[in-house]
Amino acid sequence: MRTSRLFIVLALAPGLVGFSTSAQAETRNFELYGKIYTKWLYRNNDNAGVLSLGNPFWPDNMSGDNGVATEFELNIKGRVGDNVQAGVRIKSRFGALWQDWWENGDIRYDAENTSGESLGMNRAQYMKLRGYWIQAALPIPFVDNVLVGSSDLGMFNEWTIGKVRYIDRDNGKGIFVQGAFDEDLLRFHAAIIALPKLWVGPQWSTGVGDPLVRLPFYSQDWAYGLKLESDPYDGVKITAIGTATVDSEVDMTDPDAVGSDNASCTDELGNAIPGCERDGAVDWTNRYTNVVGTLETQIDTWDGGSFNVLLGASYQSINPDVTGNGVLLNNGVYPLVYDPDMFGAFARVRAELYDIADDTSLKFEYFNIGQHFQTIFGARREVDVLLTDGFIEGGQVATLNSANEFVDFDEAYYETVIGWHGATAILEYQSDLELSLEGTFLTYNTNAQNRDVDEKYPDFLHTDGFTDTDLYDYANVYDRGRDPRSVFRRNQDRMSAIAVLKGLWHTDLGNGLDVGLKTKFIWDSDKRSDTTDIDDYLGLMSMTRLWLTYPAADGLSLTVGGQFDYWKEDNRRGTIEQGYGDDTTTKVRPWLALAYTFDGFTLKYQFEYFYKDAQRERDDDRLFHVIRSKASLEVGW
Repeated sequence: MRTSRLFIVLALAPGLVGFSTSAQAETRNFELYGKIYTKWLYRNNDNAGVLSLGNPFWPDNMSGDNGVATEFELNIKGRVGDNVQAGVRIKSRFGALWQDWWENGDIRYDAENTSGESLGMNRAQYMKLRGYWIQAALPIPFVDNVLVGSSDLGMFNEWTIGKVRYIDRDNGKGIFVQGAFDEDLLRFHAAIIALPKLWVGPQWSTGVGDPLVRLPFYSQDWAYGLKLESDPYDGVKITAIGTATVDSEVDMTDPDAVGSDNASCTDELGNAIPGCERDGAVDWTNRYTNVVGTLETQIDTWDGGSFNVLLGASYQSINPDVTGNGVLLNNGVYPLVYDPDMFGAFARVRAELYDIADDTSLKFEYFNIGQHFQTIFGARREVDVLLTDGFIEGGQVATLNSANEFVDFDEAYYETVIGWHGATAILEYQSDLELSLEGTFLTYNTNAQNRDVDEKYPDFLHTDGFTDTDLYDYANVYDRGRDPRSVFRRNQDRMSAIAVLKGLWHTDLGNGLDVGLKTKFIWDSDKRSDTTDIDDYLGLMSMTRLWLTYPAADGLSLTVGGQFDYWKEDNRRGTIEQGYGDDTTTKVRPWLALAYTFDGFTLKYQFEYFYKDAQRERDDDRLFHVIRSKASLEVGW
């Protein structure tokens, strides 16, 4: 028997050699890209992990401020044919500390066990298929290409179906068709997208965890999108986008449904239920539907400037039979207004005037976002829908579903603009000295008295005070102020003004020293209840930042800077019955940063000291002395 097997192998050897040579030649159809990323995160506290702020509701064991971890990523792109290509992304799980050594992912002992089988898959550096796609230019009339699989959903806009944040860039899956009936007059992009079972929808899910949904049926939950573009005249572009997010559940009154309330088609007395019969099919019922449409016109026909008009509307439908009232059940922490049928709208108009003087331009924006505009699948972070620097300077999003978790201390935060109504003007000067001066005035469509924040409008629990993102914490144990998603209050009569001055001076000192300055002043007034003036709020916040950046050597850049904040807030916290208290906050934050790049080797480092003195009349005073740093090393090939 062994002899015959050996004979077969030897007889096939020439063919095997030929096959190997052919396979090697075909590697020209493959493109490989690899990347290794390492992060160091340290702070003078006792939290172990490599993520400053993780998920606050499902705690993970990678969140913490002290640790170092590495991840590996491999991208494979294949040329299937002249018109067909495909790709996958394989990536190790991030979060295993260097100290974990050989953690293998099993949980076989209690938490005190010191073996490699103690912390579970959260600390096992397993490889995972993250993204996969097939793209084809098929010979179909009017169709340019078809994409099946992963996408970052960046083909629509921030107000409809938004581009997903960086950590989710391959998680979106669907079928996408792009083409044109006429290259100038009518181009299109159509999509059907699988809804993520978590974060899109009421209760931040498509039924998972909802108290009124017994068996979540999320495999038939989809979003649909269509974008139409037209260039009817030179310098004029019109874009229309329509999207629908549809969350369906099983109709539990159908006797064919698993766990049906009417499985026997009889009532409690044993009588037959009229019209109830098994037919081998299961009916569905709508849980949530969100329809959003936008119409945008970009005009660049004039050499002296450009103009943009963006209009939008939304409709949402909530079925209270299969959608729990999260406003009531979650103390107002809910990404929707709990209203069975609700319409909303917004308008944004921009104008930019070039060269109104030497090297000087002017930008103007008017915005009016309705309090009932709702986009559940809109962009959650890493976008900025308005020109203003805003209150927390990271950026603005058009949804209550903003995502300010899974970030480190040096990353920006995003605030919702639902209900904002106002205008921004920015004067810019561009030369060796770059200057920008902004003025923004705001009133609010959410101003109201005796608003129902118990059962209808989410207030996100924390509604008072200026938001401090430097010491951000979902539980508010550090008194961080208003939640960035909090736009509804029981009583509100608010107006605000924002002024920002930015400067960057490119000097000729040495290799080219840059001097940067940013100062911001915010006036924020809220009369709150119109029955008394003892609860009137007035916040005066100033923030000033100065930094120097110097290219010390080829590929090496050094930055040293500091920021000083002073916030004075009258009647920041309290109640009419118990009285209100005044708060003052002083913050000082010096920092040092460097960036070094050499031959594909990229190193970044930031070290900062953070001092905060919060004098609070209605609470205990708080003092912070925080030292923290972050470093990253990345190579790619």
